[in-house]
Amino acid sequence: MPQNATPEMIDQLACRLELSLGSLEKKRLLLYTKLLMQGLQKQRLTGERTAKGLIEKQIYDSLYPLQLITLKEAGKALDLGSGGGLPGVPIKICMTHLSMFLADANKRKIRFLQNAVEQLGLDKVNFINERAEVIGQNKEHRERFDHVFCRAVAEMAVLAELVLPLLKTGGRALIYKGPRGMQEAIEAEKAIKLCGGFIEKVHEYSLSTGEKRSLFILNKAESTPDQYPRSIGTPGRKPLKD
Repeated sequence: MPQNATPEMIDQLACRLELSLGSLEKKRLLLYTKLLMQGLQKQRLTGERTAKGLIEKQIYDSLYPLQLITLKEAGKALDLGSGGGLPGVPIKICMTHLSMFLADANKRKIRFLQNAVEQLGLDKVNFINERAEVIGQNKEHRERFDHVFCRAVAEMAVLAELVLPLLKTGGRALIYKGPRGMQEAIEAEKAIKLCGGFIEKVHEYSLSTGEKRSLFILNKAESTPDQYPRSIGTPGRKPLKD
């Protein structure tokens, strides 16, 4: 099994996702995979440690929503809890006109993202080094985004309180979940409603390894009450559940 990312791996990825990618997009996805591999030698950016795993699982998972919905080319998107840039960086690579914000509370991960974005030659990318609770109460960011992506961050009841305040009315949150996704969604009904949203659609799919995934699309129906999100740490300690 090849240890390094190869153009063939990227071609297979595009074929599986039925995405029409140009040569520049493919080169950038290949370079991004290599940058992740280098970054993993210094810090934990993702759970995968091989190029094959990064492409077939992490990047595939990140790009899966592009099969389902049309992202506004001129819209604003936020990857909340971006870590090593998944899903925000692959989505930005494939949607170059999208204005992408990458947010993470970890300074080292933000530095990695800044370096990666520079090497990839991406523009219209912004970085937020702050906790989600603070971002959600910041007037500069509150209810300003068309799309918010959240992958492998927290349980759904917590995410609803963190994500929905950031969306414009009519905006969408795309929340990536594993096998417990449906149970988490049931437990999060109160949080989603209190913060002005509803579950628009749920898409269930599998990775090439057979691992089950669910993508939840939350729609922002009305403005979020001012008290949400609550102070740092409170959503995690006391989720809004019945």
